[in-house]
Amino acid sequence: MTGPCPEASNPAPPECERFGDHGGRQGWTMDKRRIFQIVSLFFLHSSSGWEAKWFCLPVLSCHSCSLSWFACPIGVFIHYNGYRVFPFLALGTVLLLATLGGRLLCGWVCPFGLLQDVMYKIRSPKFRLPRWTSWMKYVVLFAMVFLFPLLQGEYSLYSFCRICPASAIQVTLPNLVGQGFQITHSGTAIKLGILGAILILVTFSSRAFCKTMCPLGALLAPFNLISFWRVRPATTECISCHRCDKICPTDARPSVKILESTAPNRAPECIACHDCQAVCPKAGE
Repeated sequence: MTGPCPEASNPAPPECERFGDHGGRQGWTMDKRRIFQIVSLFFLHSSSGWEAKWFCLPVLSCHSCSLSWFACPIGVFIHYNGYRVFPFLALGTVLLLATLGGRLLCGWVCPFGLLQDVMYKIRSPKFRLPRWTSWMKYVVLFAMVFLFPLLQGEYSLYSFCRICPASAIQVTLPNLVGQGFQITHSGTAIKLGILGAILILVTFSSRAFCKTMCPLGALLAPFNLISFWRVRPATTECISCHRCDKICPTDARPSVKILESTAPNRAPECIACHDCQAVCPKAGE
């Protein structure tokens, strides 16, 4: 069975390149991740009072949300930096999970990652961000998670929590609804404005927030190089069709690693979505 998208030898429109109907085993491989993301979304935000906020799950989900089960590592790091206390348990948990899976949770569990994937499916012109923009998230991590909270305290106006889009959706917007949509603080307006800008950007450029602003992605990215999780190339007979590059949501160029006989997720930008395996025309031959 074949989908409505053109074959590999023809140029495919962006919506086919990333989210097209690939049919059969390939379609199921890609749908499986989406199902896992949706199940994770509801599980992570299903607390009815019970919680495990002592545990830091490295996905972008605000622990100030009353429905969240776990703590956000970024929020915990900012809190501890503000009081100049070293977060042994939080950092140890994140480093352990990062060593095991690299950025696997970014692709399969992160709720804000799912939102970006859904927004990108909206029909609109698509473009790729310059590759140098991927370095911006490391600046965000260093400055807004470690430096400013350390120098100015937990409530620094320049901490990442002040602009976090996940916090804006899970905490700021519900509070705003409860207040009858009365914005009483300029910080709230700025936070919602940044959220709106990010949602617009990710509609036009796949996973743009992950690539340019996410401090958690910056923290996990180096661990792709050593993680136990490996995305195995779908074939050892690469024909350089670059379908995997076209469908990669973070422009990690998996074909480069495949041609080097290296696992595609050894690239820092890879979120281990396995979509490159799903679209390979040589898979299963």
